[in-house]
Amino acid sequence: MRKVYILFLGLLALGSWGCDDFLEENSQDLVIPKTVENYKEFLYGEGLNNRLVINDYLDVMTDDAVEEINTRTSRRDDKRQVMWSYFTWQQYPETQIDNTLKEDLAWGEYYHRILIANIILDGVNDAAGSETEKADLAGEAYFLRAWSYFMLVNLYGKPYIDAEQAKKDFGVPINEAVSIEEKPLSRARLQEVYDLMEKDIKASIDNFKRAGVAKNIFRPNLATSYLLASRIALFQKKYEATVAYADSVFMHTNATLYDLNGTFQSDENFLMKKNTEILFSYGWSNMNDFFNYSTSYRAYYVPSPELLALFGPGDKRGSFLCFDKNSNMKKPRKWYYLKNSVFAHAFRLSEAYLNRAEANACIGNWQAAANDVNEIRRYRIPGDYEIVATAETILQQVKDERRVEFCFEGFRWFDLRRWDRPEIRHRYSSEENPSDFIEYVLKKDDPAYTLPLPKKERDMNVGIENIDRPRRN
Repeated sequence: MRKVYILFLGLLALGSWGCDDFLEENSQDLVIPKTVENYKEFLYGEGLNNRLVINDYLDVMTDDAVEEINTRTSRRDDKRQVMWSYFTWQQYPETQIDNTLKEDLAWGEYYHRILIANIILDGVNDAAGSETEKADLAGEAYFLRAWSYFMLVNLYGKPYIDAEQAKKDFGVPINEAVSIEEKPLSRARLQEVYDLMEKDIKASIDNFKRAGVAKNIFRPNLATSYLLASRIALFQKKYEATVAYADSVFMHTNATLYDLNGTFQSDENFLMKKNTEILFSYGWSNMNDFFNYSTSYRAYYVPSPELLALFGPGDKRGSFLCFDKNSNMKKPRKWYYLKNSVFAHAFRLSEAYLNRAEANACIGNWQAAANDVNEIRRYRIPGDYEIVATAETILQQVKDERRVEFCFEGFRWFDLRRWDRPEIRHRYSSEENPSDFIEYVLKKDDPAYTLPLPKKERDMNVGIENIDRPRRN
């Protein structure tokens, strides 16, 4: 028997509510969603734009971040502290340096989005609306569910190394519920989660094709689903499928790479409505709080010298897109003064180029890979922009280009996990005397490449398998 779900329709317009507030069964005070439009508002407010900042720790865990101490200032503001436990890969990174708890919201939020998708897919056929509207809504819900599992399994599941390993190592629980349930869930195997993602993203693509409606950049769309499909395939080392899905992105969008050499102005930020390569704009960020280079602060995080060295002297990404490396401003600029009502994150066309380039590099089509890298660089670097590639060098060149293009967008941690999980060293210094420091080491293949379950989930689900991360002083 199908359950009836009811929600505060008035709150949908406000976009500010929590899971316990909007979902109940058989309440006389609430109303039943009856139309596809009701469900679309539900998906947007609860699944895409609920103003939560999640995954703000991803970049400080990577080799793209280092600390900086400014002893010249008299102020004692230490911007490092709130991310100390992630920067140093602590056993339980929710516990901050002062022993207070900074809750990791990602687990709860992504499972909340999965619940939203489950409810919508359970009710879409009975909602009032045309078949086209229903197909479009289903496409969005399947996309949301696949995307949420992708984030969960790459945060809390074991790294995907190969298909045999993925059949054995743990992923994350699969939740098929269509109502709020207080019951413990066990982890599925890693491959099971990826299989579900593949099934969902293919269903999203099929529904978007059937709907055939024009979408703006604030809703998931056909090109976005093809891009996510290429990402899911790439992470499983399914290289032919990666290339095919990336090809389909270009076939189903009018987006073009944004030309930093001509149309981009030095007083603009990169993520804005004017940017022609944004396929889907979403989410919130407080990255500026952590990468905050200012002489008024005593300590903060900045881009690492290793990352800065990858930007050539003419690369506009080094001076405008990311940070001005030739001055004292080393704060990523992708989030500066977000203009024209775009959000802090995006699915971008350049990922389709680099997903395809990496896949081609791995199957020996090195010239095709080089062509895709050079196509991106043509829009980023005036003058001599082409890389000189060989079959032996192209994969590393693709990886370097990916690191530059997507720096501080949350890609690097996931890429390090799936490539080779290298050793990373982070120095954490005394703000009074920088020569007094502790060096923390994330060892090669360290278990800490997987996040522990948040404390709230560990307390509620004591039987669930957890990652055994090492203790660090």
